[in-house]
Amino acid sequence: MPFHIQITDESDQNGSGSISENFGFIDYNDTTGGVSLSANTWTDVPNNGAGAFSNSTYKPTGVTNLLDTSTGYLDFSELSLGSELIIRNDFKVNPTANNCLLEVRYLLGQGAGEYALQFWSERLDNGSGIDYQRVLSFPVYMGDTNTQGGVGKLQVKLSTTGTLTNAGSYISAKIN
Repeated sequence: MPFHIQITDESDQNGSGSISENFGFIDYNDTTGGVSLSANTWTDVPNNGAGAFSNSTYKPTGVTNLLDTSTGYLDFSELSLGSELIIRNDFKVNPTANNCLLEVRYLLGQGAGEYALQFWSERLDNGSGIDYQRVLSFPVYMGDTNTQGGVGKLQVKLSTTGTLTNAGSYISAKIN
């Protein structure tokens, strides 16, 4: 009996096109500069997308933007339910005191359904007045209309005063 293998393009089973059309990325580099951090206060991380290494050449088909550069918030308006993002954030924090606590979260959802997902927490204990670079990744998926209809706000909180400088965010997308 002959052995037969049939190869199919799984992405075409639902008529969505080739796999390469459904995947892509946009890299948003920021030029805002230093942002003052107040002690124990959640602060939105800006991203104007105006940096020299911003790159939107490889975005998924049908997607214009994944970030609102006027606010720095993730923009889900062009994503369907079932879509996924992986965001790599690159920033520096410069605290005014040693051994302070740095916390990082995303606020997702909308209105009364807004929810926080804290994904990083650490003590900065190598000294004050120096830059601590952090490159952190976070996945987000469009599992419901509450998340899909809102934005994603990257926020940091420092237990002392300090300065944050955002280098930017690379956002990889799989569109459902």
